[in-house]
Amino acid sequence: MKKKKGFTLVELLAVIVILAVILIIAVPQIMNTIKTTRLKSIEDSARLIATNAEKDYLSQQAINQNYNATSIPCSDVAKLSDDYASCTITYNDSGVATVKLKGANGGKFNGITCTGTKDNMKCKEKVVLPGYSDAVELLTSKIGTGGLIKDDHNELRYQGINPDNYVTFNDEEAGWRIVGLFNVDGEQRVKLVRKDSIGRFSWDSSDAEVNSGYGINQWGPSTYTNGTPYEGADVMRLLNNYYYNGIESGTCYSSEANKTVTCTFTGLTIEAKKLIETTTWYLGGGSHNSNLTQEYKSERQTSHVKNPSDAVIRTDKWQGMVGLVYPSDFGYASGNSGCANNLAVNSYCNQNWMENYGWTITSSDEYGFAYRALDIFNRGISYEYAYAGSSIHPSVYLIPGVQIKGSGTTADPYVFAE
Repeated sequence: MKKKKGFTLVELLAVIVILAVILIIAVPQIMNTIKTTRLKSIEDSARLIATNAEKDYLSQQAINQNYNATSIPCSDVAKLSDDYASCTITYNDSGVATVKLKGANGGKFNGITCTGTKDNMKCKEKVVLPGYSDAVELLTSKIGTGGLIKDDHNELRYQGINPDNYVTFNDEEAGWRIVGLFNVDGEQRVKLVRKDSIGRFSWDSSDAEVNSGYGINQWGPSTYTNGTPYEGADVMRLLNNYYYNGIESGTCYSSEANKTVTCTFTGLTIEAKKLIETTTWYLGGGSHNSNLTQEYKSERQTSHVKNPSDAVIRTDKWQGMVGLVYPSDFGYASGNSGCANNLAVNSYCNQNWMENYGWTITSSDEYGFAYRALDIFNRGISYEYAYAGSSIHPSVYLIPGVQIKGSGTTADPYVFAE
């Protein structure tokens, strides 16, 4: 009887190697397919929520033309399961709904975040990079150290002469600073401001027949009272066009009587732009000599004081990329408790890392408020003609869920990543 021949050791090793190669190739593809399916499932859910929200908005407008809700809870248009940690809906002027949805820890879609409309919904799974931490978690753990405090609105802010809030951003080593951590558009967002000014420019200029040439202190696009479009303040367009995208040689307004100066900007890096997205900025008018509580509320008010001299229709919010700090940001940055009583008194608002930060995004609701904006100067808030020149410190909100590493000192500044 003939003896059967078995596999040799070499043949077995060859089979094992072949199987290993197949696994190396196949497993990532299988896992990627599973991940894509998960993302597609939650994307469909978020898109359905956005679709229902738009229908709800339009039906409400059909009943009441004055219906102008800017946001509603997701629960109003969709039944959410435990798979979702949070879900918010915001509308633009046309009623297009934007949904922001985060997966719950331990849920079916743990770690996935979706943002977009019914026609453009994007979902991604967060992967923590080596050496990085979740920014919200890290900053929250540092309250009470390095100048980081929790204010009376439950927001986190850096306070004092030189807190540990330095950031390397836009390839500028320790060139930016963290203002704080704020709830914006239903998400916790880190707000940055550039440490050094990009130059002295007018908040706005205007033709001589408008506001006697003093400028218009409406930050965002709107319409003139006669119905023609208004593009928004010159500094808003400077920051979101010239500065954001870069311009080799442009013309910028620099002081009264529409004086101009040649301005040059290199633009934000691709990496920096990835960390910024369109965010809601408040445009409520304030006062240069109000207390801190009043100023904070005024910035977020839903209507300006009306004045017959207004050249434009005023808006209370703006959706954009690059703005400026608020007067209240300056007030909360002071380590002197007396600053809460009057933002205009120099001696009250010292011990402040944000001294002389120039123009704020806020217009003035005081005498002559149709053409005055609020300015951080000499340890206090002043109100100036919009055509005047003052320093510009760009400010941005980072995307939700941003990651962070570093300690915030000049020697070891924070660095952010997606």
